[in-house]
Amino acid sequence: MNMNRYIRRLTLVLLVAVSGAMAEDGVSNTNNVKSEAETAARELANPNTAYASLNFKFQHFSGYESGGTSFNTTFQPVLPFPLDNGDKVIFRPAITYMSNDFDVVGHEVDSGVSDISFDLAYATSFAGDPTNLIAVGVLATVPTGSESVTGDQFAVGPELFVAKLSSQRIVGAFNTHQWGINNNGTKDDVNRTGVQLLWVEIASGGWTYGSTPQMSYDWNTNQAEIPLNFMVSKTTIISGRPWKFAIEANYYLEKDEKSRPDFMLGFNVSPVVENKLANLF
Repeated sequence: MNMNRYIRRLTLVLLVAVSGAMAEDGVSNTNNVKSEAETAARELANPNTAYASLNFKFQHFSGYESGGTSFNTTFQPVLPFPLDNGDKVIFRPAITYMSNDFDVVGHEVDSGVSDISFDLAYATSFAGDPTNLIAVGVLATVPTGSESVTGDQFAVGPELFVAKLSSQRIVGAFNTHQWGINNNGTKDDVNRTGVQLLWVEIASGGWTYGSTPQMSYDWNTNQAEIPLNFMVSKTTIISGRPWKFAIEANYYLEKDEKSRPDFMLGFNVSPVVENKLANLF
């Protein structure tokens, strides 16, 4: 079966599932369960979360200069390791399968598995206020992807997250930079800065909405990428477990016209799980 078709069918099944879950949540949940969903929604909106979760992201890109589309499926678990002092060490690996159907400068872009990336951060609060969030760590990319899509080099750099969390919203910024090392000479060394702004309103009933644009600047090409982003999510309790379902959309205000799309539509599913690895430490 064509991979694009399979992934689209999977997304449709998930959309039907979340519709049923939301309907059940609205009809049969007690006030206690609704309160649990609201608490989980607030915690899952926080990048410094104590909740472990398995995040599945399905993103459809369109509007390439040469036509065509791209469909990315990303798996990114979030694994927090709570410390005795209340701080956390958070590990977030990610891997993506890219199903591409577009051309760049006259040649077709291949599909394949991306390089594995991960960040490892120490998360805490500051100024004696637990709602003042900060995390410092490292972001790395390992050249493990398919030959057709790999960056073909190890890249690493620092990350800094600063935010303010209240019962109504979270606002902040997640800043990263990566430099490429161990390049075999076939490509330029990575030299890229990333900034993800965070504004999320925490509504009642487990709903959140806001904007979380992921911007970047490539210092090799002097090319910025700036999306206009909107997201909405619903956290519900299914069989005693919090599940977060989200839809987001990007319109790219600034991008590489030859290789990047105009639009992205994404659907994300994030069940909360127990981090059994935390018991080893």
